[in-house]
Amino acid sequence: MPADMQEAVALAHLSVATGSGDDDEDVSIPWPAVADSMPRLLPVPSAWWETPAVTTRALSARPEEARTARRFVREMLTCWGLEALSDDAEMIVDELVVNAVLHGTRAGLSRSGSGGQGPGLTVLRLCMLRRAGEVMLAVVDPGNETPVPRQPDWAGESGRGLQIVGALSHVWGWSPIAGHGKAVWAVLRETAS
Repeated sequence: MPADMQEAVALAHLSVATGSGDDDEDVSIPWPAVADSMPRLLPVPSAWWETPAVTTRALSARPEEARTARRFVREMLTCWGLEALSDDAEMIVDELVVNAVLHGTRAGLSRSGSGGQGPGLTVLRLCMLRRAGEVMLAVVDPGNETPVPRQPDWAGESGRGLQIVGALSHVWGWSPIAGHGKAVWAVLRETAS
């Protein structure tokens, strides 16, 4: 993504998150189409993920928390009148949570030296931001590694999660959070009927 596009996207989301924009306005963020399914880096201030415009839910770092995340996403999208996005959003958030548990918490645990606490106590955050006709889903984890889709073995049972995220979302990527890991995010848009 060109630097000017990253800046425009970051500013659009920041205006909503800080309350200077109206999320009910029919404003569309100029996300570029993503053909290669690779993640986009979107640098935003670390505090952005904790603003009132971002709806959050704490999750334990256990794979079964994906079910909790799916239910939460479906409920929020229904409340926001974006239930048409629910099936794809549930699949995306499932993959993001499982990836955060498998890859993001491992690095965070070794970095923080949490010793015998176990991965179930590491907290992830599910974040959602609604805009007119679209939603951004994100999972914040303590890891710093850039998410990179793998090329799975054709008979393998794993390695397709980020490819699924890329296929279902309008655009996806990650944002580093200074001192706290990263957010891996995806944007879904309603299709014009």
